[in-house]
Amino acid sequence: MQKAHDAFKEKDVAILTISIDGTGQRAIKPFMTQHGYTFPSLLDPGMGLARKFGVRLVPTTYVLNREGMIVGAGFGPVDLASPEFMRYLDEVSRPPVLPQ
Repeated sequence: MQKAHDAFKEKDVAILTISIDGTGQRAIKPFMTQHGYTFPSLLDPGMGLARKFGVRLVPTTYVLNREGMIVGAGFGPVDLASPEFMRYLDEVSRPPVLPQ
């Protein structure tokens, strides 16, 4: 996630996590600091957002386009730094081409 965050932070692409850990910030902050992660990590200890999105397994990955529409989803580990995923993010992050 950090590699994807670093590669896309200047391209208006947000890479973030949402933790459902019940202990919230007490668990997340030390973990993020220990690993030197700088991408945002949001908290959902009550799992309200997870339920709204229908999360059944962790990790779950969603890709949203500029309009906030879900354009991709996956369950289980995803190598966000893989060349294939980086190309996919690059394609999704491009501004739409307007008809002339």
